[in-house]
Amino acid sequence: MLLYGGGDHAASLVEIIQLLGLEWKGFFDDGEGPYALPSAHYLGPYEPTLLPDVPILLAITDNTIRRNLALRIRHPIADPLIHPRAYVAASARLGKGTVVLAGALIHSYAQIGDHTIINTGSIVEHFSRVGSFCHLSPGSIVACRSQIEDFCFIGTGAIIVPHIQIGEGCVIGAGSLVLRSLPPYTRAWGHPAKPQEELPER
Repeated sequence: MLLYGGGDHAASLVEIIQLLGLEWKGFFDDGEGPYALPSAHYLGPYEPTLLPDVPILLAITDNTIRRNLALRIRHPIADPLIHPRAYVAASARLGKGTVVLAGALIHSYAQIGDHTIINTGSIVEHFSRVGSFCHLSPGSIVACRSQIEDFCFIGTGAIIVPHIQIGEGCVIGAGSLVLRSLPPYTRAWGHPAKPQEELPER
């Protein structure tokens, strides 16, 4: 497996790869460093002709950057990477390139899109849907039958109550309690969460 990105998130993914007994070939990164990963594993800026048949994961936490990189990479996208101490129900469906970190719970018939991060201790309850290129921060909860559209960021410890729809590109502040659905590209926070500003479409 290859990683695109060499920062802190990439370091967490390497540990999951090792725990699962998978082979890690190295990482691409277009920046100058320093990297959280050992420099001996640095393969340089992204190069589609290097190990072209090895699956890759986008090890970048920023949703917009992940989406933009996904448009240009030519390597096959890796299957979901799931920490051995996470729980994913057999009936749940996870998209390509998605990662599930330690302590996360994904319950019955939940659906997760491509290239989404389900971070440490996050919960996605039954029949909920989380779109592609989302990031559920540590300890966040998406309650039953709620829908999180693409490109959303859910802050640490935020709670989305049942039957809520969060529109595309929304940002929910840490510790917020979301009691009402939100239109696309809204930044909201509070307890209960209230819209604070509209975000530009990305």
